[in-house]
Amino acid sequence: MLKFIRGKGQQPSVERQKIQKDLFAFRRTLQYGFPNKPTALSWDPLLRIMAIGTSTGSIKVLGKTGVEFYGHLPCSDHAITKIIFVPNQGRLVSLSDDNSLHYWEINDMAIDEVQSYLLEGKLKQISAMCLESSCENLLLGTEGGNIFFIDLSTFELSDNIIYQDVVMQKVSDEYKKNPGAVEVISEQPGNPNHILIAYSRGLIVLWDRLNAVAVKTFVSSQQVESVCWEENGENFYSSHNDGSVTLWKINETSDENENTKTIYGPFPCKPISKVICQQSAQDLNEKFLIFSGGMPRACYGDRHAVTVRLGTTKHVAFELTSKVIDFFTTTASVDEKGCSFLIILAEEEIVCIDLSTEDWPLVQLPYLVSIHASAITFTSFVSDLNEDLWNNIIAIGNLQNENNFSSNEWPVDGGESNIEDEQSRDLLITGHEDGSVKLWVANATPLLPIHVFKSSWVLVGDDADNHSSNSVAPEEDEEEWPPFRKVGNFDPYSDDPRLAIKKVILCPRTGTMIVAGTAGHVIVTKFNDQPSSNEIKAIQMNVVGESFIWKGHERLSLKQTGDEANNNNGKNMTCLTFKAGFQPSSVLQVYPPASITAVALHSNWSLVAAGTAHGLVLYDYYRQAPVLTKCTLNPNDLSTAGDTPISRRKSFKKSLRESFRRLRKGRNSTRIVNDKKGASITPDKKRENTGPISPMEARPVERAIEARPVDDALGSMVRCLSFTKTFIVTASHITPTMWAGTNNGSVYIFTISIPPSDKRKERRVTAQLGKEVQLKHRAPVIGITVIDAENRSVTEVQENSTPGKPLDICGPHKVIIASEEQFKIFSLPNLKPICKLKLTAAEGARVRRMSMAYFKTSDYAESCLLCLTNLGEVIVLSVPDLRRQIHAAVIRREDINGISSLAFTRYGEALYLHSSSELQRISVSATSVTQVDCSLNLPTRDRPSNSRSITPINGYTDDEQEDFPKVNGLTNGTQENGDSNSQLNNSNDLSVGDITIDSIKDHLGNSNTNLNVTSTSNNVDVNNHQKTVTKLELSSTTTTTVKTSNSTTVITNETITVDNT
Repeated sequence: MLKFIRGKGQQPSVERQKIQKDLFAFRRTLQYGFPNKPTALSWDPLLRIMAIGTSTGSIKVLGKTGVEFYGHLPCSDHAITKIIFVPNQGRLVSLSDDNSLHYWEINDMAIDEVQSYLLEGKLKQISAMCLESSCENLLLGTEGGNIFFIDLSTFELSDNIIYQDVVMQKVSDEYKKNPGAVEVISEQPGNPNHILIAYSRGLIVLWDRLNAVAVKTFVSSQQVESVCWEENGENFYSSHNDGSVTLWKINETSDENENTKTIYGPFPCKPISKVICQQSAQDLNEKFLIFSGGMPRACYGDRHAVTVRLGTTKHVAFELTSKVIDFFTTTASVDEKGCSFLIILAEEEIVCIDLSTEDWPLVQLPYLVSIHASAITFTSFVSDLNEDLWNNIIAIGNLQNENNFSSNEWPVDGGESNIEDEQSRDLLITGHEDGSVKLWVANATPLLPIHVFKSSWVLVGDDADNHSSNSVAPEEDEEEWPPFRKVGNFDPYSDDPRLAIKKVILCPRTGTMIVAGTAGHVIVTKFNDQPSSNEIKAIQMNVVGESFIWKGHERLSLKQTGDEANNNNGKNMTCLTFKAGFQPSSVLQVYPPASITAVALHSNWSLVAAGTAHGLVLYDYYRQAPVLTKCTLNPNDLSTAGDTPISRRKSFKKSLRESFRRLRKGRNSTRIVNDKKGASITPDKKRENTGPISPMEARPVERAIEARPVDDALGSMVRCLSFTKTFIVTASHITPTMWAGTNNGSVYIFTISIPPSDKRKERRVTAQLGKEVQLKHRAPVIGITVIDAENRSVTEVQENSTPGKPLDICGPHKVIIASEEQFKIFSLPNLKPICKLKLTAAEGARVRRMSMAYFKTSDYAESCLLCLTNLGEVIVLSVPDLRRQIHAAVIRREDINGISSLAFTRYGEALYLHSSSELQRISVSATSVTQVDCSLNLPTRDRPSNSRSITPINGYTDDEQEDFPKVNGLTNGTQENGDSNSQLNNSNDLSVGDITIDSIKDHLGNSNTNLNVTSTSNNVDVNNHQKTVTKLELSSTTTTTVKTSNSTTVITNETITVDNT
């Protein structure tokens, strides 16, 4: 034991510290998916880029594929309610819900806030914004009815104010009433001195700014929602809260207007929030009238639609499943006139409609794809796919999208992407609540969907339509009014919750994919680049026996054709035709049909294993025959009702009772200790007074971990499964094995006998239980990995090997067993403990995910163990000594969905759900990093001297970082007075040499002189309040277009250096 304790205190050499610096560094890199809770949209027609603001204070600017810029409010998470681009300057102004204005610039690689202004007072609440055509001033309409001017050169209020009282004095006597807030301000085309002021209560004034007079007034009986000019500047449209649209003519002398139409009347309709009138790019004599809302309240009040009318010949209401935020129109190029495309931003997705094509089809999205179109239930990452398989998946994926989209390209094509063709062949796999599995290209900046597999192609519920997909659909009513057309993919509802995906495994070499779901089904699929008709057979394997009574949901049935519907064997066998892609070959049905909790695949052996809350099964999909079943329930659970093993109520009562017992026991033990304080020292305790114990020999304080009860109702759940060929019987012969870990700390090791390849069809595979390991505290087993003498995962080496060739595996082998509480390494085949790391006892954290990863430089490589804890921290451990290499706080500990969704890659990266619609990519490798590399062709300009760079690393602000747990003086991997995003751990000790972590924190908190940081301060007067703005300039060697400063702190015995990588 003394040797073990001293070993923990040994410090790494200088060479090892250099290797750590070259191998490990934590940084957030990219965000994939759709922005969470968007609130604002803007379009720059000259630079051809668009900006999206969110309710959390983030701004994302997007151009062509690979052009992305991020920004975030520096000191708050207030929602961004409006965004306006300053055309052709790479500048934009945003309005937040706290009534503050923010002036942003896109400076080569990032969005930087350069100025901000806060309007205080209820009457100064901004309700409308308009940018002058000269781009000199920003007009601000307020709730009080006044209009203020912001000088964009200084970003301060000018003395020029259009008071509501002055406007009302210039209006005729019959209109003199309180018009309400300023709803819209719009400059007249061709006449910048005239602005249209629309007040909420129906008064619209054409105001001459030069002479301060009302040129003409327009009065509506309904509240005004929006206003838009025609291109000639002689007419304009207004939309109202009763669903009506009115055409106003400037030169008309009559006060009465009969050009008001309620499109979907005569019954009451919902407000029209925005209206646009533009010429068609194909025929300038035809005009588009586009508006959002206006649906009849009684019948379609819950519909979200944008209506497009082309003259009197064409009329379509594009219906979305989420609320419409905003929309804009654009053309295919800058020089083109009119309107060719309509881009609609909804709450959960964005769609683009090609108005230049006859049928008005959708345009395929190159990014911002709603990954949460159906709720994500599983994520996995597959690296290094076989090149032929990769090319075939890409080709078949393109065929799936053929004829579904317009042939025209995505119109938002501004900026330049410098990303070269990637050589890596990486796939992100997502499983969804509706039973679909989606494959995404994850080796470049945008996350692109390339293939979709749906469980409903082969499985259906009992009450579902079992007929073939070739059956004729009922004809739609051609006279439907409004003329709805559904667009978009977001569908939050599932036809059958039993279809939800739980586990997916894809073999990167053979193209075999295993899809496991909630109803105990496991679908075996194989990629085929040609359409085929397959005979699908359902094999049921009973885990618990006939005496067990299952009271849960029923199993799903095979989809049947019309001829098989009356066949007695149709429930267990069917013949279906599939298009090219992943085609099912057989279905394994586990009984009871509980949710699949673990899956393992070995394509060389044609074996798949699946685990549930009741046990595990082993299935030979080559012969479509069962191999083994193992029930993990204890005899008491097995003899009672089927709902007992998963009864959370009884488990809760039992745990509560045991908690009170432990509490009473703890009080009693405390009382006993207090009574013995005055007792004499016994001979056994003489060693305590022999002298002070050195830090090297002192054992760290550990939390007391109590063993879980033997009869835990959830202890039978299978948590992990793994196939490997290793030394389990003797040290001289490797044997095919299957490893299984359960929720009560049991590890089952099965030996498998596989016939030779020439007799594989005739002879059956057999398996038997070889050994069993029971962990002391019965903590759930999270993962099991067998490694060879070079610390490589034996399973991955075997999966990537070619059948028939000898395996490149070096003995002896060791096995890493990770439970929720600790990591433990055993030798094989005798299962003798070698090393362990107590995570829960030392830090109070629990393991949630583990994986092996490769870290390499140009001349060195090593395998390490990746660990994710329930605190959202990622730890990299060396193998086999389990020493910490880097420790980073990645996810907030409160973000349960993010922690449960994280998926590691093979090369030290990871992806997790940053929100319900966004995936965040991170890296703990210094060399394996996926970054943005893009730019904008901006006009030359001088940046103001008092500007500041506040762009966070991929949308994360300092305030957000402070919410993360601090790890040894680091907050979320970011140094409190630096920009480091990771902590290199030289050992398991919290001190290195003569330098302690506390002294380093004090040093960094009091001085920045040792860091390569240039700090300049400027006093900025914002709204008569002095504040100091600090701009940090750090040297960087990265060639990324996202403004990041990912620093790695290396602690040595003499100096502290910050290396920006």
